Amino acid sequence: MRRQGFTLIEVLIAFGIFAVVAGFVLVTIVGMFKSFHQGERMLDKRQSERMFLQRLNKEISSVTRISYPEYRFRGTNYSFYFIFSKEDSLAESGYLYDQETLSLQRFYEEPPDYDWGTYAQKDTVLKNLVSCRFSYSNGTVWQDSWEEDRGVFPKTVKINFRFKEEPSEQEFIVNIPISQ
Repeated sequence: MRRQGFTLIEVLIAFGIFAVVAGFVLVTIVGMFKSFHQGERMLDKRQSERMFLQRLNKEISSVTRISYPEYRFRGTNYSFYFIFSKEDSLAESGYLYDQETLSLQRFYEEPPDYDWGTYAQKDTVLKNLVSCRFSYSNGTVWQDSWEEDRGVFPKTVKINFRFKEEPSEQEFIVNIPISQ
């Protein structure tokens, strides 16, 4: 007599093999989605970093000497402020590393009121920063601060920053064209 159908053991073995194969496929698909989302986050972070550096480079390259008040550039280890020319007017800008929120804040005002403490706009330009430091050079020496009463602008501004989940610090140097 010929058997018709499968035994319970055969069905359980087939189901077990199917479950193992489906598990491997599912783990692979979940891993691919995680990698995709991680890559997307890295791309977003790099995009915002690139936009910040382009904006900063454009603004600092447009730093201008104005007659009143005399020279308008001031910097510390965690912040700097300056007046720059924007198209046919002047604007005031500042960057401050906020250690509580681990973010770099940008302050902006047009036209400038020549007061480093008040700004019309504030936005976050970089997030998830473990560290961010500014330094300034007169062409020979790097310094942690630059006071506006020196009568000259620094020749360059250096920014060192590191994001969370990144092993090394990045460095960005911007030249100021009108420095003496």
